[in-house]
Amino acid sequence: MAITGHWSSLAEAQKLVQDVLLAGVVEEIIEEGQLVSLLPVFSIEGKSVKYNRESVLPSADFYDINEQIPWTSDVEYTAQVTVELKRVLRQDALDKFMASTYKTPNDYRSIVISGLSKGCLRTIEDKFIYGDKDNVNAKEFDGLHHLASPSVTDLDITQTGALSLMNIRKMLDAMKVSQVGRGRTILLMPHEIARRIDAYVQEAGMTSWVGPASIVFAPNELGQRVTYFDGIPIIRSDYLVAEQVATGLTAASARAKYSSGTKYYSIFGVRFGQVMEGGVCMAFSGDGGGAGDFFGIEFFDKLENFDAEGIRLKAYCALALGSTKSIGRITDITDAAVVA
Repeated sequence: MAITGHWSSLAEAQKLVQDVLLAGVVEEIIEEGQLVSLLPVFSIEGKSVKYNRESVLPSADFYDINEQIPWTSDVEYTAQVTVELKRVLRQDALDKFMASTYKTPNDYRSIVISGLSKGCLRTIEDKFIYGDKDNVNAKEFDGLHHLASPSVTDLDITQTGALSLMNIRKMLDAMKVSQVGRGRTILLMPHEIARRIDAYVQEAGMTSWVGPASIVFAPNELGQRVTYFDGIPIIRSDYLVAEQVATGLTAASARAKYSSGTKYYSIFGVRFGQVMEGGVCMAFSGDGGGAGDFFGIEFFDKLENFDAEGIRLKAYCALALGSTKSIGRITDITDAAVVA
């Protein structure tokens, strides 16, 4: 038996001491690939915004001297695009008994607000990829999968196996990245596929390597190591997860996250920019419209039939796509060594 002095056991001695509780909560759920911090934002004061896309442009012709010149009228636009703001919200009760009687270093209210903020952001980030108001939930906004152009040559590629780097090149060409510039374009990937690209360079070797500009590693503005493919940064996303087969189809069931069978993955090419620049951005409205904080916070001093106050956190936002060429997608990728 251990010698504990005056007390018969260590358990008895510990009855006279109290553990020290550190203030706050240690972050354990750490996620990468947040689009909220990357997306350009435009503020609107209405419930939705509409815009036109080009469809048929005017064309010229050649005429001889004294030849009659016809009047033409052939310009057309696509169906108007409507982006409707959606409300993301969570509210929790804060029991006044705990806040008033418990001796603690923690500020209950600030902890609740911090948790609500992180939880709402995680929901928004998930819907930025998997949101589907037409097939899944009319109350949510459309994400990248639903906004991508299904079955458009090279903008929407079904890999059906290990990732081919050639398909990335085809997708970027279809997005006209060389025309609009690489500076505002990213490749959004799950960790599984980004790791395969890193390993292709670092461990497996590149049998078709043609120079340092293909895949390189360089620090970003924060000094963190980033992988670049042909000058375009690869952003690893915890929100882009394993999926069922045929994710690129339009049916809601085909966009499900993984549940059984073989795990498949998708990657996206995303060009950021304001709507009228043709890019991908986030439509947003603060309280009362116009600019403001991303989250609105409301406090309720008394909740009926409860000895508690209430805290509500909300945001009005949606993902907006200018040109359809600002999103490219490769689906049905397996977690296997990439090929050239």
